[in-house]
Amino acid sequence: MGEKDFMMNAPKADVETTGPGPRISLTDRVSRHPVIAGITSGLFLWSAFPPIEWSWLAWIALAPLFQLVVERGPRLRLYLGAWVGGLVFWTLSLQWVRLTDATAWVAWLAMAFAFSFWWPGFLALARLAVLRLRLPLMLAAPILWVGLEHVRAHLLSGFPWYYLGHSQYRSLHLIQIADVAGALGVSFLIALVNAWIVDLLSLPLLYKSAAGARLRPKQVARLWVLGACLGGTILYGAYRLSTADFRDGPRLALIQSNIEQKYKNDSEKNDAYPFQIREKLRALATRATAREPKPDLIVWPETSYPYGFIAIDPATSVDTLKQQVRMISENITPEFWREKQKDIAEDVYGMTDAVAAPMLVGSIVYNHKPDSFNKYNSAILVEPQSRTVQMYNKIHLVPFGEYIPFLERMPWLMFFTPYRNGYVPTLNFGDAYNLLNLGAYRIAVGICFEDTVPHLTRRFFSDAPGDRQPDLLVDLSNDGWFHGSAELDMHLAVSVFRTIENRVPLARAVNTGISALIDGNGRILQTLPRLTEGVLQVTVPLDGRVGMYSSLGDWLGLSCLAVCIGLAPVGAIYKRRTKPNAAPAA
Repeated sequence: MGEKDFMMNAPKADVETTGPGPRISLTDRVSRHPVIAGITSGLFLWSAFPPIEWSWLAWIALAPLFQLVVERGPRLRLYLGAWVGGLVFWTLSLQWVRLTDATAWVAWLAMAFAFSFWWPGFLALARLAVLRLRLPLMLAAPILWVGLEHVRAHLLSGFPWYYLGHSQYRSLHLIQIADVAGALGVSFLIALVNAWIVDLLSLPLLYKSAAGARLRPKQVARLWVLGACLGGTILYGAYRLSTADFRDGPRLALIQSNIEQKYKNDSEKNDAYPFQIREKLRALATRATAREPKPDLIVWPETSYPYGFIAIDPATSVDTLKQQVRMISENITPEFWREKQKDIAEDVYGMTDAVAAPMLVGSIVYNHKPDSFNKYNSAILVEPQSRTVQMYNKIHLVPFGEYIPFLERMPWLMFFTPYRNGYVPTLNFGDAYNLLNLGAYRIAVGICFEDTVPHLTRRFFSDAPGDRQPDLLVDLSNDGWFHGSAELDMHLAVSVFRTIENRVPLARAVNTGISALIDGNGRILQTLPRLTEGVLQVTVPLDGRVGMYSSLGDWLGLSCLAVCIGLAPVGAIYKRRTKPNAAPAA
């Protein structure tokens, strides 16, 4: 039985009567406009996220889209409705992309256009599952939605933002299941509720009996499933919140600068800008130690040290170094570069000695070795009266911001970046999930958007040497690109889930904000206002619990993705087996 045959025989009654007569469903009473349904879902879902944050809307937002799964009518109209809805949602959600550069509106619209096809893609898979394979919508919709969210977290380096679950980042009892199933577990639950609403309104609801109208058994079963999932989630959340036993950890001073990105971009054109930026950060670091007790660590934002940091392996020959510095600029000589290395080291070490506290400094690092030259976005841990450093190099680079994929074959892709005048971002990927040691504490560092990537953050825990996992996460970021927009709120919202998944506190030092401290329950304890300059003094609440997600990983996303991949061949086989037998040859 194909989709058309199924729809011709689909039930059409809210109340099943004992006698013959027409069956009229609720959806039959409402004029069908797939595009309006898609737009409604897009607007409602966008409203559930920052900046509006009507999080309750997420629980009903996808019902109009899910209704298209079981809707009759021309399929082209249905898919058009889903695509328009996706386009509305992503265009509104990603509007902050256009703020990065005067020409970034092209990148904004390109991203929105690409992601908009997720919605008709979901619709196609869901109609295959429900109409051909006869799977219940309440089962198919959450599995397929979560499977596609998982794909988006990995495709082309990944964009794990705007999961359904992220809309609930302030609902602590609901989001505790993230330590088992990740943020996708919350997405699954929200999609389940939306699918239940569609089943409630579109499938037969009541039947007449001698005792009067009664709820149909299948609707009762759906209600029990929904109640068990919601109730179990809330009870589990209450239990996990009650098991928290925080203890005081290190004192951190999180520096939040308020430097417009244009000054950082133009630092090579105006020699005064790097000095001014350096002086601002030095003054904030000095302010951080003005009161007792002094912090155990001062955290700078991402790439905030404006001069870069140079590391030259002693085994690197003069000729090799000469070739490598020419990759930076034709005007640089090895002698100049070594002198600059010495000046920068004295400056960084001198500031650390002056404040008498360790500093975690965000900087570009030029790393010269006999067999390679790499340029990293790094976090450098410097301690007073020490001339050795610990370093973490960013692993998850942002495409078109820190590197240009496929640039050699498609140089026109530079148009989608905020860089001009021949400058090409050519950062190298870090490859080590190394932890930094601060006395008795072990620190896992994220840079920029790395605190939004669940599978990356998890590796610091699953790959931790020995039996001891990181004591805290520290993220250095620069959201100055986005001029105080909703991106700042969304970045913070997504990062909340890293703390629950791994049961670890997170401290964020962000240029232009939002700098924050989040505990292992996902509770945002302290923040600094956006677009302000200041120092956030925090005492980190260490968490002795271990999240199952740290060891299990994205089992839910992978399982749902496996179903997505298997639907097409299973649907084809099912169609072939149910096709009427052909007449014998004459």
